[in-house]
Amino acid sequence: MAAVLAACGGGLPDRTSEARRPNIVLYVVDTVRADRLGVYGYEKPTSPRLDAFAAGAVLFENAYAQSSWTRPAVASLFTGLLPPAHRTVGRRSVLPEDATTLAEILTANGYEGMGLVRNPNVSRAFGFAQGFARFRSEDRDRDETMLDRVRLWLDEREGSEQPFFLFLHAIDPHGPYDPAPEFEEMFEAGGAPAHYRTVRYLLRLNRGEVEPDAGTAEAMSRLYDAEVAQNDRVFGDLLDDLEARGLAEETAVVYVSDHGEEFQEHGRWEHGLSLYEEVLRIPLVMSLPGVSPRRVEAPAQHVDVLPTLLGYLGIEAPPTDGRDLLAPRRRGDDPPDVYTHLDVDGHRAASVIRGRYKLVLPQSPSQGAEPMLFDLEVDPGELEDLAAHRPDVVERMLGLLAERNLAGEITSAEEIEDDQIDEDVRRRLRALGYVD
Repeated sequence: MAAVLAACGGGLPDRTSEARRPNIVLYVVDTVRADRLGVYGYEKPTSPRLDAFAAGAVLFENAYAQSSWTRPAVASLFTGLLPPAHRTVGRRSVLPEDATTLAEILTANGYEGMGLVRNPNVSRAFGFAQGFARFRSEDRDRDETMLDRVRLWLDEREGSEQPFFLFLHAIDPHGPYDPAPEFEEMFEAGGAPAHYRTVRYLLRLNRGEVEPDAGTAEAMSRLYDAEVAQNDRVFGDLLDDLEARGLAEETAVVYVSDHGEEFQEHGRWEHGLSLYEEVLRIPLVMSLPGVSPRRVEAPAQHVDVLPTLLGYLGIEAPPTDGRDLLAPRRRGDDPPDVYTHLDVDGHRAASVIRGRYKLVLPQSPSQGAEPMLFDLEVDPGELEDLAAHRPDVVERMLGLLAERNLAGEITSAEEIEDDQIDEDVRRRLRALGYVD
């Protein structure tokens, strides 16, 4: 890692005119699917602040998570590596110390790093504090209270000439869905039964221990929309604070989600149980000083964020599985392939998208018995399995998964023992339904 970091140098690219490197804010909001945001076509007012932000930013229309649950997804975001390379895949997996993270690279290039997370899956216990001068796992009622800590830190840094890297991981849209009354009213979600707002009920739904009522998916969906809108206000407050401090014009802001959420589109709830589009399609919006706003149709992935930011800053990137999304593409280049992986609680699968086709390879009984092939252009809801009709495509795409070491089992690089997880982290994991 030292050799890689030593090579990370160079000045700013022509795409920014700042006298010094801009600050970087990486805002990860948990469990937000792209199709529930106005800027991605949703008709309900869940995201007015993001929509306004995106008008002056680069928006990636077809962005994908590398997994459908938090830890491997954020590991890919931090390292630019697919799961077979970072091997942070399971419930006890730890991001290895020898993984080179975005925070480590930025710190080696003069940035001061601050990480503030509300999801314990990416806490210090699981290796995600690497490279940060300060790193804190927050346990407060709402995402807006997280900003109090950010403001204190920015107050401390006032007058500093050193650029900062601020990583925030918000969690309000994650189940259990229990929005503030103001947002419940906005989305007519207040009539949902009290037990719909509990982790226990969500777990029982996924285990098949209770049968949902006819209106359960709609009621849950309204609660979820309310929480997405609640977090959108927090994101807007963060932008307002940067503006008020005179930092907005010298700060690059990346808004992204770790994964989406299911509402029984394919018989499941929540996330981490499948690799369907509802849990993989995510928002990715980058506001970068000196870069013109645009909408980008070509696929983007978590692994692309690190090389894109480093390319923008003029910092040499270590080898990754991603690409610089701002680099010019040659005429006639094919869209990049998209790879995803799932291995948690007995649910194992991998998928690849090439062009219009998506192949899902089940690797456990819960995911099916045979590969599934979907044509996303004509069947974006993944309702018709074409595998039996296009064996040639199936064979070719199985080969792609094999080339990326996604066709078989991935062994965690490091694992934490149960007795090494402190009681506070365990309690917070339990509150989110990750441990019994």
